[in-house]
Amino acid sequence: MKLGAGPRVIARMNAKNPTLVLRNNFASAGMTLAALAAAALFAVPSLKADVRVGVSLGFELPHGYAEVRVGHEHYYEHRGVFYQHGPRGYVVVRAPRGAILRTLPPYCTRIYVGPTLYYRYGDVYYQPVRDGYIVVDQPVVESLPPIRPSEDFQSVWVGQSEYLFKNGQFFAKTPDGMAWVPAPLGAVTKNLPADAQSVWYQGIEYFDSDNVYFRKTPDGYQVVAAPWKK
Repeated sequence: MKLGAGPRVIARMNAKNPTLVLRNNFASAGMTLAALAAAALFAVPSLKADVRVGVSLGFELPHGYAEVRVGHEHYYEHRGVFYQHGPRGYVVVRAPRGAILRTLPPYCTRIYVGPTLYYRYGDVYYQPVRDGYIVVDQPVVESLPPIRPSEDFQSVWVGQSEYLFKNGQFFAKTPDGMAWVPAPLGAVTKNLPADAQSVWYQGIEYFDSDNVYFRKTPDGYQVVAAPWKK
């Protein structure tokens, strides 16, 4: 890739977790998703500045997703978030009990209940098994450590459109639930994702998290285009 006149220097802030990919079927599913998206242009009315923002984008899944089957149910997972195909596209659903991931979502908390080890991501609990980590019920104890505030969704506005931000990913509310959307340019977040990397280009520092680029501003961290692509 030609980056232009300035050098690009990358200095890691945190070790980046490996992207979980059991089977990335964008190539095989491209024509199907394109057809669904085209149909949506005619089926979905013009979007207002309310909770229906992102309906037409609900057909997408984040790049690098994994396919997960639990019994006869089919799910998609990316960075600890699970999706299923709904009436208007892919929507966020609760992690299904029994789902097995090859690697844990980033930034899990390790918890011992007696001698038993659990990993918690938000309010989802995992236990190690031979093939990876399985989603289990919350352990029954009198008290558990509080969920870290950084695991909550953050409301982010771009103009009159609201998005929800968590772990470097953006979501929009639809009539069927939350749907993943590409990072909206201009969105300003309070904090950077924990795995963000410092990227210097032509004397300016940017931050890269899963190919989403941020630049520090007085109000927070603003989503910008990759500077060498301008």
